[in-house]
Amino acid sequence: MYHEHPLKILKTASKNIWLLIFPLLRGIKTMHLDFDVFYNWIKGAWFDILVILVIIGYGYLHWINTWLRFGENDITLISGIFIKRETTIPYENISALTAEHSFFLRPFKAVRLKINTCGGNFSSSDMSLLMHRNELKEVHHKMMTPHAKKKKNFKLHPKFLSILFFSFVFSSSFSGAFYIAALFFQLGKVSKDLLEHELKDALNQLTSEVSSKFALSIAPAAILVSILIISTWLISFVLNILRYTGFSMKKYKNSLQIKMGAVTKRHFYIVPHKINYIDMRQNIIMKIFKKTSLNINCSGYGNEKNELPVLLPILNMRQANNALDILDFGKRIGKRSVKANRSAVMTFLGLPFCFCIGIPTAAAVIIHFFPSFSELVIPFAVMAEIPSVWMIIVKIHALLNTGLSIEDNFICIRYSRFFAFHTVLADRKKLVKTQIIQNPIQKKLGRCRLDFYFNSEMPKKNKLHGINLKDAEKILKILEMNK
Repeated sequence: MYHEHPLKILKTASKNIWLLIFPLLRGIKTMHLDFDVFYNWIKGAWFDILVILVIIGYGYLHWINTWLRFGENDITLISGIFIKRETTIPYENISALTAEHSFFLRPFKAVRLKINTCGGNFSSSDMSLLMHRNELKEVHHKMMTPHAKKKKNFKLHPKFLSILFFSFVFSSSFSGAFYIAALFFQLGKVSKDLLEHELKDALNQLTSEVSSKFALSIAPAAILVSILIISTWLISFVLNILRYTGFSMKKYKNSLQIKMGAVTKRHFYIVPHKINYIDMRQNIIMKIFKKTSLNINCSGYGNEKNELPVLLPILNMRQANNALDILDFGKRIGKRSVKANRSAVMTFLGLPFCFCIGIPTAAAVIIHFFPSFSELVIPFAVMAEIPSVWMIIVKIHALLNTGLSIEDNFICIRYSRFFAFHTVLADRKKLVKTQIIQNPIQKKLGRCRLDFYFNSEMPKKNKLHGINLKDAEKILKILEMNK
C-alpha cells in the first residue's frame, strides 16, 4: 500500500483556498474601525492561523486517507475521509499512461500520472495520481513492462529541424489566441489594466509607426488585426516547439513509449492493440515536400486542449511506410477501389468558390455605398480572400484523391477536412457505424456522402464526399459480409 506524494496535501488544500476570505474580511473590518491597525490584526491573528490550519489539515487528512495498491492484475485507489471510495482498474483494460514531469514538480521528485481506459471520460482521466518517481517505475513494470529487456522493434528521434517544421505547419492563430485568453482570464484585474492602458498604448504606437512606413495609407485597424493574427500564431508556434522538443518514440513488445517536452516533460505509454486507428495528416505544404504526420486515436492520448495525438511528427513517405509496417498497419495503403466522382465538382468546390466570389463582391458593395471605409475594407477583403483561394486548391486535390479501399478486412479512407488531408487506417473490427447521406440533388445525380465512425471516446465522422451511390452500397455489402 502506498500514499500519493506529500505534495498532494498542498494541492488538496489549494481547493479550499476560498476560506481565506474570512481572514480577509476581518482585516478589512479592522482597518476601517480601528486606528491601531497592526495591533488589532495581531490580536486577532489566531483566527487567521486557525483558518490556514483547517485548510492544510483537510489536505493532510485527505492525503493520509488515500491509498494506492498495486496488485498482480489491477491497481486500486482508496480515498475518502468519512465515505470511502474504492476504484479498481485491471491492467489489461488500460489503454494509455501519461507521466507529466512538470518543472515545478521535478525538484521534489514528483510526477503526475494519468491512467486511461477505453471506457473512460474524454475530458478527464480514469485515475489521476501524484506519485514519487521511484514508485512510477513499479507502475510501469506491472502495467506495461516497457522497461523489460526486450529487443526494440522501432526507435525514432526526429531532428530539431523536423520539430520546427512540424510546429510551423500545425500552429494556428486560434490556438495562440486560446492561450492568451486563458492567461488573461487567470490574471484577472491585472490583465484588465494591462489591456486598457499599457498594451493599448503600445499597439496604437506600433500601428502608427507601421502605417507611416508604407507609401499607401493603411487603416490602423487592419494593421492591428494583422499584428494580432501574426502574434497569436507565433505564440502557438513557440508553445508547439516547447511541447514537442525532445520528441522520441520507441516500440517495445508490449507498449509504445513516447517522450516529449522542454519545460513540462511528458512520457506516454500506449498499448498498441488499444489503438483505434491511425490518421496520416498532411496539408498542401507537406504534400509539396512529401512529408506526413502520423497521429493515432487511442483513449487517453492527445486529449488535452491544443494537444495533437501525434505518434510520429514528421516523416517522409518511406519512413512512414516502415513505421506503419512495424505497427502492423503496413502495406495497407493500396489503390482506391472506390473514388469520388470527378463530376462532383460543386460538392468539393462550391463553398470555397462562393467565398472567393462573395468576399470581393461584398467589399465592392460596401465601398460603393460607404467610400470612406475603403481603406479598412480592402485590406480585410484581401486577408479573407487568401484562405478562400487556398481552400480551392485543397479541394481540387481532394476531388482527385478522395476514396477508400478494403483489403484483408482492413479499411483505408482518404478524404479532406478544411485545409488538411487525412488517410485513416483501421481494422474492420474498429468500425462501429457507416452512413449514406443524400440530399435531393444527390438523389437525382446518383451520388451520396459516405460516413464512417470508428471506435473512439469522441465519435468523429470520416466523410467521403461525391461517392457514387452504387459504389457506396457495394461497400456496405462488403462490410456486412466481413462481419
